[in-house]
Amino acid sequence: MKRKTTWLSLVLLTIFLLVGCESKGESQPEKERNGSVETSQVDKETEAESDNKDEKENPADIQLSGEVVNENGKLVVKGKSNLMEGTKVKIDWLDRPFSIRNPVCLLCEKGADVNQNGEFTFEIPTDLKNYGYVLVTMEVLLGNVQSDEVKAVYGEYGENLKGPFVYKYERMDEEYQKIFASTLVLPSGEQKVYPIETPKRDEVPDDYGSTDVWVETELTNDHHYFYVKGKSNLLEGTAMVASYFSSKDAAVAQNWVSSSANVVSDGSFTLQIPYDTITETGSIVITSKPQNSHILQTKMNETYGESFEKMRGEQVVPNEEGGNKIEIVLHPEPPIVNAPEKTNVTTDGEETKIQLPDDILFDHDQSDLKPDAQKTLNELIQNLATLKADTVIQINGHTDNGGDDQYNMTLSEKRAKSVETYLHQSGKVDHIQMSTAGYGETMPLALNNSEEGKAKNRRVEIVINPK
Repeated sequence: MKRKTTWLSLVLLTIFLLVGCESKGESQPEKERNGSVETSQVDKETEAESDNKDEKENPADIQLSGEVVNENGKLVVKGKSNLMEGTKVKIDWLDRPFSIRNPVCLLCEKGADVNQNGEFTFEIPTDLKNYGYVLVTMEVLLGNVQSDEVKAVYGEYGENLKGPFVYKYERMDEEYQKIFASTLVLPSGEQKVYPIETPKRDEVPDDYGSTDVWVETELTNDHHYFYVKGKSNLLEGTAMVASYFSSKDAAVAQNWVSSSANVVSDGSFTLQIPYDTITETGSIVITSKPQNSHILQTKMNETYGESFEKMRGEQVVPNEEGGNKIEIVLHPEPPIVNAPEKTNVTTDGEETKIQLPDDILFDHDQSDLKPDAQKTLNELIQNLATLKADTVIQINGHTDNGGDDQYNMTLSEKRAKSVETYLHQSGKVDHIQMSTAGYGETMPLALNNSEEGKAKNRRVEIVINPK
């Protein structure tokens, strides 16, 4: 009886163990499967978060800011960015920024390395206080210029670069991308800090790069420059060249050297065109020819043809040198008065300035009007007499920087007063409100480092509707 009980117990125990193992064998894989699903879901979410973070903080999506500090003609570039540590930034400073863009120094060291905080600093070694406008440029070029670590992120050709500071360029028929920023600085001016600003980009036109080209322009001006803001469907890098001519028959532009700019990635461009005087028949002529300095010449030739022979559109005309060219003619609104001979007239909104050089009014260091000045002032009076009642006019005297400061200030005041007296004595401009001021050498039009510049600064200005 005892043996049967023992045998029965063993059978029952065996069955229990087998059932338990089977149950365990079924539940363990299920648990593992459930665990695997949960882990996979977490991994996916983590991966998605990581991708979003990378997208938001893409190291190739370049952000750039900072400033150029002007200390009496000594410029210091202080850049801030998300550029990789060790990235090499080329700094240059260019004279004639609206046209030829000459490097001021060819042999100077022009590089700065980005530190671990994304910052770079460069002190321009040239003393620029005797220069006019200078264009300070910052470039990050790829290829052999950068380390392997930098190229691994940005691409061998800069193909990974993104953002508003990205520009295309060509090297040995290969298309590259670079980071580029620029700041226009007047070293001789009073402004001390010039910000490095992010360029604004519009959406690329739907017909970007079409051979049926179009260009839209917006024109403004002040007392020194015309400003043309352009929109187009032209390829990035297309060179636009502009000049201001005093009349339709003028063979030479007022400033001899043309202004130029290249179309950027959204088809836009900005031209800044210096001028001396606005005339009734003057015009701005903007052109783009096959032989201009186009940045992506290979792509231009493929798209438009080597002579622009594939190009069409209302603003496309035959080129004198064969093929086609783009030509746009703008007519700035003439001033409200005509300037006498040998004088200049400019506008800035409603304000008009008539600049009378001192040599047509006064002898050297004198404030009494020359007899020959009467012809010029009588012609001026005829023009001023046509202005409406209660027009406000300021008569301002200016000198160059030769001699004592206080002497120049007094001389400029006396000269302005002499012109006012003559105008009043005519009896033809009594309906106009007039005032005078002397500024001495404090408001130059040009640099005083040449006789030509000094001659421009010695003047009397008639300002109509002053701001």
